[in-house]
This record gives sequence, structure tokens and C-alpha cells, in this order.
Amino acid sequence: MWNRIVVTDRNRGVYGALVHEHLQKRRILFHEKLGWDIPRTEHIEQDQYDRAETVYVLVERAGRVEAYARLMPTTAKVSYGAVEYSYMIRDATRGMLPGIPDDILGARVPPQAASIWEASRVEASGRAALVALFLTIAEYLEEVGADELISFTRKNFDAIVRAIGFDAAVIGEPVYYEGKPYCAISMRWAEALETGDSEAHVAAPALADEPMRLAG
Repeated sequence: MWNRIVVTDRNRGVYGALVHEHLQKRRILFHEKLGWDIPRTEHIEQDQYDRAETVYVLVERAGRVEAYARLMPTTAKVSYGAVEYSYMIRDATRGMLPGIPDDILGARVPPQAASIWEASRVEASGRAALVALFLTIAEYLEEVGADELISFTRKNFDAIVRAIGFDAAVIGEPVYYEGKPYCAISMRWAEALETGDSEAHVAAPALADEPMRLAG
């Protein structure tokens, strides 16, 4: 059985151990395996987008985190001294994230709207965990009044989320990040919540043994 958990600043203390485990997994994947030069300690990966507004969606089974995603409203902002950060995609377009081109949204202006959120740091142990993860994301975003999710992710991820019932479209042109093709995508989920068979997919055995390493 999957346990689908949404962690906010209001309940983070309750799920502290699972949040810490997912930060450990992020370090292993994004730094150790993919070789990204990102903020980290000896044990975890954590950066300027892990803060009060951040929402973590975790899928847990038998005490282990099987999938996770980091969500941020596009209205978010925080100041560290004289430097103001917003969310990852917008900051990239402002030239604040070395290695990520500033034109990843093409002609689209980086949104700042309560109805649009960003997903980053996404990983799933297999297809069933991925479906559980994105079903939970869709349900949560519906609750907070959002209708669009954007992400800077590996190329062809739009096809993956379409296969689980989301509408998805590439924004701008694919670019190379850390030597691999990435692009910004836009996702909507009305059909995924209306099909009625999402829970069946969630309960199904994983269809892929290798982890799905998805978003930046």
C-alpha cells in the first residue's frame, strides 16, 4: 500500500524523518549519480528553494520513500541579504542559476500567479510510484486553487506524464544542462482526476525496475 503524503510548513515536524530521507535520496541521485554541482552537506542535498513556502509530496511504502517532488508556488519569494530568490525557473530566466540558460521559457514571461506552481527535484522508483506521486500532486494543487504545473525537466518527460493522464506541452526549445537535453514543460491534470482509474494504477505493481529521474 502506498502512503501519499503532502508535507507543508504546518506538518513538517510530523514527517521530519521522511523529509530527511528524501533529502538524502536527492543528494545520492542529483549529486553522486548525475554529478550536479548543487548545494549539499555530507549527507543531504538542500538549496535556496527548500524553505517555508516549499511543499514536499512524498510517496512512502514500508517505511521507505519511493517517490518525491518539491512544489513551489510561482508567487514565492525570499531575500537572503540583498539577493531575492523566487522559484527555480524564474530565477534561471533572470540569469541567477549558472548552467541553466536564461531562455528556457522561450517567449513566455515567467509566471507569478497563485494558479501556477513549479515542480522540481522529482524522482520515482517506478511507474506505479510515479502515478501515485502525480495523483497526489494533482489533488493537492486542486485544493489550493492551482490549474497549471511547470517544470524544468529532462526532454521527453511530457510524454511520460501524458501517459499517466496529464496534459503536457513543451515550453520553449530544449537546451543542454549538465550535458543532457532538458526543457521546460507545462502540465495540467483535469483528465487525470476525472478518469476514475487512477487509484487502480496507484495500487498496481511497479512496471519499471529502474528509477525514473525526472525533474531538475
